[in-house]
Amino acid sequence: MKKSLFTLFLFIALGSTINAQEEDKKLSKIAFLMVDGKIEDVAAKAEKLAEDPEYRRNPTTYLYIAQAYYEIAKKPELQEDYPNAIKESLKAAYKMVKYATKEENEKILKVNDDFLTLLKDTVIKISEIYYDNNNPRKAAYYMGKIVKFDPDDYSVWLMKGVYEMKARNVGEGVKSIKLAMENINDEYVPDEVSAQTLVNGLEEWATLVKNGEYNKYFAAYKFEVKESQAPEILAMSKDMEKYLIGEKVDPESRKKESEIIYKSFKSDDDDEDESDDE
Repeated sequence: MKKSLFTLFLFIALGSTINAQEEDKKLSKIAFLMVDGKIEDVAAKAEKLAEDPEYRRNPTTYLYIAQAYYEIAKKPELQEDYPNAIKESLKAAYKMVKYATKEENEKILKVNDDFLTLLKDTVIKISEIYYDNNNPRKAAYYMGKIVKFDPDDYSVWLMKGVYEMKARNVGEGVKSIKLAMENINDEYVPDEVSAQTLVNGLEEWATLVKNGEYNKYFAAYKFEVKESQAPEILAMSKDMEKYLIGEKVDPESRKKESEIIYKSFKSDDDDEDESDDE
């Protein structure tokens, strides 16, 4: 059977994980199904395995679920059967990180950092498409899913907060931005895939500060914000451009592209429920 380069890459990247589980026949079978590109079987068998008390808190189980649903989400022909594939991938990624940390099995996270980075990059782009098409609530929802499995990415926290403010979810927006700006300074180095998010987020944040409409809400959270800080925030945004890979993306150009992409798929406007992550 023909195997995709991405699937083969996953197998190579997961070598240490598979070796660590080589005596576990159930996990080994799922690993090789992934290599063979049988992603629907991987999702089904790994989810079934997650119901077993012996595997329910095993991070490798959720790794395979996350990978399988990510691959499924890339295939248009499977969209009808798996409309929530990317959400299932995100949910499993969160549980993988949660249990890997809890079980002090952080080697799994290091080995599979490339996959988590790829997932993050994809979901950032999804959030941008929603934001560019006047749906900041949905954009914030997806950014929130990223910080579930990568809570130290303050670039994402910042943009999540901006989206929440634009969606009039002011309380959550204030908390997200406050957390981000308490950790973003001249020494902060963003991830490659969220560097553009940081640059854009600081620009948006500067506009909100200059406007002054929400500053009183930040004061309620003991986070001092003054309109005079806007130029300083813009200067920080400019400085953070040094971390961009390639040229800076123009928001207006991105918006036009997002509008085209948005029209090509059906938008699900139902309310999102984050309780399924627990």
